Amino acid sequence: MILIPVTLIVFISQLNFKRNEQRRILKSLIVKRVRTLKIKTMEKTLVQERPIFSMNFDFRSREQQEILNSLQKERYKLVGYMGASGTNQVASGVPTWFVIDYTSVFGVLKINYEQIYKVYVYRRSDITVNTKIIMEVLSDVVTLGSEATFNPDGTFPTTSGAPGVITVKNNRPGDSSPITVGLAAYMNGIFFPFCAFTCAAQETVSIIPDEKIALFASQTNATPGSMAGQAHEFGCTFRFSDQNMIYDLQMIQTTFGIKNIPGTFPVEQVSPAVSLVPLLNDF
Repeated sequence: MILIPVTLIVFISQLNFKRNEQRRILKSLIVKRVRTLKIKTMEKTLVQERPIFSMNFDFRSREQQEILNSLQKERYKLVGYMGASGTNQVASGVPTWFVIDYTSVFGVLKINYEQIYKVYVYRRSDITVNTKIIMEVLSDVVTLGSEATFNPDGTFPTTSGAPGVITVKNNRPGDSSPITVGLAAYMNGIFFPFCAFTCAAQETVSIIPDEKIALFASQTNATPGSMAGQAHEFGCTFRFSDQNMIYDLQMIQTTFGIKNIPGTFPVEQVSPAVSLVPLLNDF
């Protein structure tokens, strides 16, 4: 009978444990990697399948170059907002969708928007003007007809839901504080928040992006997600549709307002001091 030292047995046991632990970690990493690849593939497929809506500015003419030069010297930024429909919308204002500093612009500026979204969650519900919406948790990519459920542990599974809307359920315990939820839209390859809704625990909100856009040239410190109540400059509004997918725009010399290039799809002029909530949102 051969006696095996206890220390050798312990060593072999530890070695087997380490191998098993390494296998477990490797398997976990593979599963996470496969899931990430699936999500990225799904997002890429959704992006490829969706129409692209465009807002274009051409600053190559002498007149538009002169306006751009003034905008840059006076530190203006192009600010965009987009509307949404649904219950329990935040009434104080709307999130700033995107901000483009004119100092980074020359030639042709193309702003592309695609009809894919992510649902965000922000733990605060007391949203006022100048509050910065922070997308603390984001769902996977969703489209109209999707339902996203926000769970207490922060997971955010999505399934098919009611057609024509994006439904968000707050699945936290009934005594939990309300949260702010909304959609982030895909603009020039990045998801930015554009709407905000208050959602109590165990309640749902249904959101419909309205595709109504408002643009302004503004001397502002706003960033994407900053809540705004009024527009203090001249601007324009228009609505994307299957018939109106491209808007060719130009700046106005005297007011820094925005209008469509003659012969292209028209936009509506907006005067200063307009309230953004009724301008963009349907309740």
